[in-house]
Amino acid sequence: MRLSIRMTPPGFLDRIWYWRIGQAPPALTGSTGPRSAKWARLVPYRFRRFHHAYATSHNFYWLPCPLCGREHGGHEGGATIPDPISGLRQVVCSKCSRMTAAAPTPEETL
Repeated sequence: MRLSIRMTPPGFLDRIWYWRIGQAPPALTGSTGPRSAKWARLVPYRFRRFHHAYATSHNFYWLPCPLCGREHGGHEGGATIPDPISGLRQVVCSKCSRMTAAAPTPEETL
């Protein structure tokens, strides 16, 4: 099985998603999943049953957020936070992504 990832500038739906979670879009994005993942993550957060069904039917993960405990799917990917134990970064739900984007950085608090 061969896997290829094509890196392209973020499209319109990608830019809307990053605007909704309060983050600047990356210079390039890559996707190996279905195109529907781009519009599916724009469905409001409160429709959890839709997101759960979408995640399980398209083989995305469905895990609790490490910050708040709310379950979220891999298709909703938001901000990442550092894991102090492993040194890797963990994805947080889109609600926590909005909160981390609004939180002041350590340099701003000085």
